[in-house]
Amino acid sequence: MADDKDPDDDVGLVKTLRPFHVWALGVGIVLVGEYMGWNFTVAKGGILGALIAMTLAGVLYVIISLCASELGAATQSAGGPYEWARLFVGPGAAGSVGLAVYMEYIALEAADAIVVAQLAKSIFPEIAVFPMTLLVIGTLTFVNYRGVVGALTLNFVITMIAFLAIIVFFFSSTLGGFVELNSVELWSQGAMPKGLIGLFAALQFGPWFYLGIEGAAMSAEECAKPSRSVPLGQQAGMISLLVVAAMTLFYCSSILPVSDLGVSVYPQWEAARESGVTFLIVLMGIGTLLTCLASANGTICDSSRSWYALAKDDYVAKWFSAVHPYYRSPYRSVIFTMPIAIAFAFSGYLDQVITFSIISGLLCYVLIPFSLIRFRKLFPDSIANDKVRPFKGPLQPYIAWFSIFVALVILTTLYWGYFYNLLFGLLFYTIAYFYFHYKHTERPMDWEKEMGWPKPIHHNEKEE
Repeated sequence: MADDKDPDDDVGLVKTLRPFHVWALGVGIVLVGEYMGWNFTVAKGGILGALIAMTLAGVLYVIISLCASELGAATQSAGGPYEWARLFVGPGAAGSVGLAVYMEYIALEAADAIVVAQLAKSIFPEIAVFPMTLLVIGTLTFVNYRGVVGALTLNFVITMIAFLAIIVFFFSSTLGGFVELNSVELWSQGAMPKGLIGLFAALQFGPWFYLGIEGAAMSAEECAKPSRSVPLGQQAGMISLLVVAAMTLFYCSSILPVSDLGVSVYPQWEAARESGVTFLIVLMGIGTLLTCLASANGTICDSSRSWYALAKDDYVAKWFSAVHPYYRSPYRSVIFTMPIAIAFAFSGYLDQVITFSIISGLLCYVLIPFSLIRFRKLFPDSIANDKVRPFKGPLQPYIAWFSIFVALVILTTLYWGYFYNLLFGLLFYTIAYFYFHYKHTERPMDWEKEMGWPKPIHHNEKEE
């Protein structure tokens, strides 16, 4: 009956985002990885292990970023990896990757909130960690409930401050002479403390330098000009992260010994404290706080869009697909991020939360390039017009295959130290795959009606 229809069903997402919003979403989510988490590579493999992990993960994420830019500009939807897998792979893969995106960002949000609370307690000892964690999650959920433009404009401001803080620290320590660098001494002592196996094990935390940059493409449905904003914002974000990742590894490993750097909760701030320069201590403390807030803010935005996309196609309850009639946000999906993030944060184990986020992310880094490979196969250049492929990445699909290989290699390294996490993660997503596969049978796709595209190549072949 007409009276049973949800009045929010006809309300769509607002389309006002610009390239700088996309940059703010991608870099805002990931920049926290330069302030914390990446240093666990040092604990596993020393300075050399961290360098190799950063470089290999950088190659992986450049390719993933190119794949996400091409797919996001083409499909122009809020679902991101879920939507790409739904269109080009199948329902089982779509449901699994949609869930993986959701869990990746929710776990990252919890990790961010934990660090904010621990940092606040370091400054004000009377503060209790868990109530502060709840306050951070609740406040940022409310910001996202109020709409995407305000949330991402806030992200741009605080991300830019945290981004510039790293650049200021780098030039203060290298050119300004304000910080004493002990590069040769520290690097020689901590280059390979655990030998070759340590270099391999260090790869498991390499993604933390860039984890989540693919999420920038999930704002496509809310961009004014997605075919321009998504590739430009995504690639600018990836270049920005490559630069600050190299800066971060250089000066942190030149100031802190491996034994301290590998276990630090907030290595940037500790490096600043080691320098003894008050201005840098305050700057990096503010940078750590702001980047965690920016990341948590961005992860709520992306995880809610993934859940919203799953709900629209009945992979989860349709009730979550409602859009607020005034704020134009998927408000029910936004609110649902809160209890899941609190459950992760309640554990209090930062490296365990980070590891589950990485496992979920690596599943995405297998299915995103595979979706690109399928997209290129279904719509080769011979039939792809400007609407099908408004942005075209180089050397595809060859580099997509390479990124799948790299992602699988990094996934295997979790055997060292996080075997049960890896086993649980693989079991969880395997069950999810078969559940979604049998719940949703593949339906015939009307490409012209749904996407405004020509029929894919295999359809043309059948007609012939």
